[in-house]
Amino acid sequence: MSVAARPVDPEGLLVQTAEDEALPGGGRRFRRFAEVRAYVDHVVGDPWWSDTFPWAPVAVHLERRSRSATFSAAHVAVDGDAVVFLRDGSWDAVTVLHELAHVAARSGLGDRPPHGPEFTDALRSLWRRHLGIQAWAALDLALGADVQGRATRSPARQRDRRRSGTSR
Repeated sequence: MSVAARPVDPEGLLVQTAEDEALPGGGRRFRRFAEVRAYVDHVVGDPWWSDTFPWAPVAVHLERRSRSATFSAAHVAVDGDAVVFLRDGSWDAVTVLHELAHVAARSGLGDRPPHGPEFTDALRSLWRRHLGIQAWAALDLALGADVQGRATRSPARQRDRRRSGTSR
């Protein structure tokens, strides 16, 4: 599909706006593509990844897109193969984690929307683990109600509230 023919994704725009608000500049910047590759391998090779997303691939192929590309993207095939396409100039932690959230959530497979609740839950988890609690809290606040209108509590926070009897 050509860039001009790409459908507008209002939920995706909301998520990207929240990411920009929560961590302007994209957080950690990678100078070489080999650093991006090492970061992706670190994230998906962490036992936390398999514990948190047991259905997600642990091998992610990374492709470099040109600087003239207008977006980065991720794709998970039905057979589980995953590839992340990163636009030159977008080599930052926020972009990489955004695309890995698509892999973790298997966005776009079947009837899953690309930036739906599975995606935003995965994104929040990845931010908390790899960008820290302050960045996660800023993202959580910036997202407000996620694209599906649910409350913005992480799954772990929801479990804690249920245990303490304060769940809504």
